[in-house]
Amino acid sequence: MAQSLKAFTTGDIARALGLELQGDENTRIFRISSLHNAVSGSISFLVDKKKLELLTACKASALIVPAGLVGTRAFPAGISLLPSDNPYLSYAKLTQFIARSGSESGVVHPSAVIDPDASIADSASIGPGVVISADAVIAERVSVNAGAFVGVGASLGEGTTLHANATIHHDCIIGEDCEIHSGAVIGADGFGFAPAEGGWEKICQLGRVVIGNKVSVGACTSIDRGALDDTTIEDGVILDNQIQVAHNVVIGKNTAIAGCTGIAGSTSIGKNCRIGGAVSIVGHITICDDVLITANSFVTRSIKERGSYSSGVPLQDSTTWRKNAARLRKLDALSRDFEKLKSTIP
Repeated sequence: MAQSLKAFTTGDIARALGLELQGDENTRIFRISSLHNAVSGSISFLVDKKKLELLTACKASALIVPAGLVGTRAFPAGISLLPSDNPYLSYAKLTQFIARSGSESGVVHPSAVIDPDASIADSASIGPGVVISADAVIAERVSVNAGAFVGVGASLGEGTTLHANATIHHDCIIGEDCEIHSGAVIGADGFGFAPAEGGWEKICQLGRVVIGNKVSVGACTSIDRGALDDTTIEDGVILDNQIQVAHNVVIGKNTAIAGCTGIAGSTSIGKNCRIGGAVSIVGHITICDDVLITANSFVTRSIKERGSYSSGVPLQDSTTWRKNAARLRKLDALSRDFEKLKSTIP
């Protein structure tokens, strides 16, 4: 079902998105809908020109459309148009406008436990069951939702949202306009143990996690604190759900990482990289800027040149896979036999 909204006018939306409205600025909008599910009171958007045929039967009251389409074709009568050079980006900004409008500011739930030495801005919103520890800093327009935890000396920058049951451990720094989803853990101990007689001796992790501005951290993602230096997530990074970021990892600006990827300790990932789902990255390597790594790849060495990288075996029927796996075990012997054969050729 489409998102239900409190009522906005098309004029409100046009001003919020910085778009020029073609149509009635007093049309009331109650929901965002897909083209095929739109009804009166909906706003929808067209990105893919392959879906132009859906416009004929579209019942939306307003449409975000590619600017180049306006004037080249007829739209259904009565629909207000918001032409955009980038309709998908305008749709993203519309969702942000809607989300912000539904949130309360300056509200502290009576069940929240806030240390008297914590600093809480007047416009911050603190939900039920939240725990905020001593010397924590909660900046303006921050939203800390139900059951979240903020440790001693941790800080959340302006406009950041901490969703329900997320955890920010001691001394970690979260920048401005970040979003930390439910179950995410920022600043748990890295996996540091020294071998000792009869077992293991814990190495206390003394670094922090430092997260820049406009970073999104998905649900149940873990970012471990550094052993001595910090684990660093730079501005604009987006992390999907259930990602493991180990201690002392550095992730560069605007890099995007899909779910279930694991990054071992002390690896440095550059700017503007795109890493697919379930990628495994070993520790103590460097990945340069502008690298694309496809899903299920296993990265065992540094990547020094930008480009696209893949590994792994695509899905096959089981019979074919077994035959290929059996042949793969013989590959070394076959290679040695081939080299011997080459040496006998004049």
